[in-house]
Amino acid sequence: RIAPEAMASIPTIDFSPFMVDEGCMVGDSPTTGQRQVAGQINCAMSAHGFLYVDHLGIEEEEIVAAFDAGRALFERQSCEKSSALAQWTPQTNMGYVPLKGEHANPTRSPDLHEAFVIKSRRCFENDFRGTPAGFEETTSIFWDKAEKATRRFQIACALALDLPASDLDFFARTTPRFNMACLKYKYYPPCDFEAGSYDGECGSAAIRIGEHTDFGILTFLFLDGAAPGLQVRPSLEGDALNIVGSSAASEKGWTEAPGRGGATAIVNSGSMLAQWTNDHWRASSHRVVVPSAGEAARSRYSLPFFVTPDVGTVISAHPSLVPVGEQPHYPTITSEEYFKNRIEALQILKTAPRAIGGV
Repeated sequence: RIAPEAMASIPTIDFSPFMVDEGCMVGDSPTTGQRQVAGQINCAMSAHGFLYVDHLGIEEEEIVAAFDAGRALFERQSCEKSSALAQWTPQTNMGYVPLKGEHANPTRSPDLHEAFVIKSRRCFENDFRGTPAGFEETTSIFWDKAEKATRRFQIACALALDLPASDLDFFARTTPRFNMACLKYKYYPPCDFEAGSYDGECGSAAIRIGEHTDFGILTFLFLDGAAPGLQVRPSLEGDALNIVGSSAASEKGWTEAPGRGGATAIVNSGSMLAQWTNDHWRASSHRVVVPSAGEAARSRYSLPFFVTPDVGTVISAHPSLVPVGEQPHYPTITSEEYFKNRIEALQILKTAPRAIGGV
């Protein structure tokens, strides 16, 4: 097991060396700055998979505009949101998700948040009926910036893993259309608070998001201000297929990961990336708790951009990440098969009997 102290300090990196067209971004040798950033990414991803990232090419005013649009969407009566907005379905993975409509950790009660899910407008017809004026335009601007940052971060990841120069697009070439990615507005309305329950101490009570690892390869998370409540705990090697992570919900050792505001994102690896890198990198379990009565009385907003390889992508560890004479830790699989397996595992957890007072 990784000691909780491994996450005592989530690092912050300045991504600006990859946001300019030089070095490995234009097919040349990486610059000194790019190598330095790649090394920082590798250290964080190898240890726990979480880091703060500055200078991703998304301006602070664009992030503020996105959160303002989210507030205008969510701060309406529940009946209006249920009737006026396109409703989320498993078939589309787009639209409005009502309070307690998601269940990240099936061994807990449903999550205490609402959401609105958007997918690539180049591939899908997002239904924006009922959304505030300017919402579609604001989200489109944000999506385009997030997509550009993702492509460059994927190249940085390949450099961080010391893949051959000819394969620095190893991850980037799997998202030509971003047809499996999604942008998800999340709203956490004021809620009740009970110490020892909503703060995560009880393993079965509802919290804002239950313990889980993200399914895909990367998540770019923007928080509205400090937005207290996000907690992270490092995973074990070989834990990429564990739905909620290796730690019991009520265990100690969770690290706080508050927002930094401005244009700083929290970037974390998903379980697919851990599998794809043959466990060179980790996908840590995380959750959002209600840390205090004061925070329970406040609205909380977040905006994650979930990155997943396009339909048809084959997930297989790069040969350089598999030691000579050994087999990969995980079998080769397509992105669709991977998600099918994860969803089936979730369904099994949902139907498994719960232990009283815990998981």
